[in-house]
Amino acid sequence: MFGILRIGAYLVSGLTVWQFFQGDIGGMNGALHKALTLDPSHGMLLGVCAGVSNFTGIDVSLIRFIWALLAFYRGAGIALYILAFLIMPTYGQ
Repeated sequence: MFGILRIGAYLVSGLTVWQFFQGDIGGMNGALHKALTLDPSHGMLLGVCAGVSNFTGIDVSLIRFIWALLAFYRGAGIALYILAFLIMPTYGQ
């Protein structure tokens, strides 16, 4: 359980650092200018999976399925979902 939470914390912190430093890297002029935000208008519960889907371009159903599998594995998905909800800003803010 601790290993899963640690991996999730590394992923969230890595995405946070990447978002912080996503300026004009290598002359790409904002090609990486997507923001990892909540999307409550398209979300089922709080908009975390919809926001991750918008950010990565992966289908939201696949992300919800993976998150549900993590929830059944010792509740790691529930903890990561709540953590992501607390960290991610709302779309448009």
